[in-house]
Order: sequence, then structure tokens, then C-alpha cells
Amino acid sequence: MMLWMTQFFPDETWAQTQRRRSLAMLDRMWMPQGYFCREPYLPDVRIAFANYGVSVGLQAVDAMPERIARLNAYFDAYRSGDEYDREAITHVMSCNSHFPGLLLRDEPGP
Repeated sequence: MMLWMTQFFPDETWAQTQRRRSLAMLDRMWMPQGYFCREPYLPDVRIAFANYGVSVGLQAVDAMPERIARLNAYFDAYRSGDEYDREAITHVMSCNSHFPGLLLRDEPGP
């Protein structure tokens, strides 16, 4: 969400620092299977909800489009088998990831 927030203040020092740090950490967390792990030391932990949030943040700063596409494709098919597969908020975040619309600052309004 901090990465997403930086789109509203692109010229402020704190936003530039946060964007740079977030992108560097996300680069470390990317797994070649097509998702961002929960922490660099937890490479097998993948949470759809969190990945969808990362996707929105990345789209807000126009970064890593190939990874956004890969993670959407990955989680379209992946099922964790736990309650998060059934939770409505996971599906809402999936929609936001696929169609961020007005969550993006530069997206034209209706």
C-alpha cells in the first residue's frame, strides 16, 4: 500500500525513497514460478491477497508489468486450499489487480 501511496506524491522525497526501497525489496521477493513470496526468507509462502495488493502498487507506479501479468495468471489457477480461497476480499483484490481503474491516479474518470 505504501508503494500505491507514492503515486499521489511522486515528487516528494519520502515517496521517491519509499518507491525505490519497495521496488528493490519486491525484486528480491519475486519467485520465478510467478508470485511474490511473503518474505525473502519464506520463498514458498504465497498469499494471493498480498500479491494482488502488490500488483495494484506496481501498476500505480508503472513498474514490472511482466510480473503483474505473471502473478495474475499464477493466482488465476493457484488454490491454497485454506479459507483465503473462499474469502470475498481475496476475490475483490483479484478484480482490483486485473482492473485497477480509478485506484490509479492517472486513470481517466467516467
